[in-house]
Amino acid sequence: MNRPRHFHPSAVAMAVLALLVAGCSGVATREIETERAALHRDPVSMNAKQLPEADIDAAGAVKIGAEQLPLTDGQRALTRDYRAAVIELVDLTLSGTAQITDHAMSRVLLASLIGRGDEAGERVGRQAESMVHSPQFCQLLDKVRQSQDRMVQSVTTLQPYAKIDAHAVENCRAGKPYDANI
Repeated sequence: MNRPRHFHPSAVAMAVLALLVAGCSGVATREIETERAALHRDPVSMNAKQLPEADIDAAGAVKIGAEQLPLTDGQRALTRDYRAAVIELVDLTLSGTAQITDHAMSRVLLASLIGRGDEAGERVGRQAESMVHSPQFCQLLDKVRQSQDRMVQSVTTLQPYAKIDAHAVENCRAGKPYDANI
């Protein structure tokens, strides 16, 4: 004898909601991938208080405001190295963000429906925090710092734009707050 299936509107609503939210997280992932493509294509920008923005393009050329900075081949190699290190760090961050956001929205929303939204939100926050204190992230942050230091020793005009110091890297490795404003 076939028994009729029980229809649970709340279960169907939750399933539909999960599908809708999964679509939203897919949009977020596509936006992250768009940012990643722009990162590799566009100049890397550096900022300093009361100074015009400095941009480093893929060839290592530096423009401060509207003015092209004259560089030697060696200096251009250093600016290219810095740009590559920044891109590597940001790529890691974007990859981690994509992984976190892939399911975060649906988890938080569904957890909210059963009264555990705060708990799910805190979990997502812990995931993000652990990402920016992971050994791989801190190692890349140190790589950016070292590359930055070599670059500004040679291209002294960029010294005011150097923001990452050894203390930030130490705090990253120790799991403490740090300011790594690139």
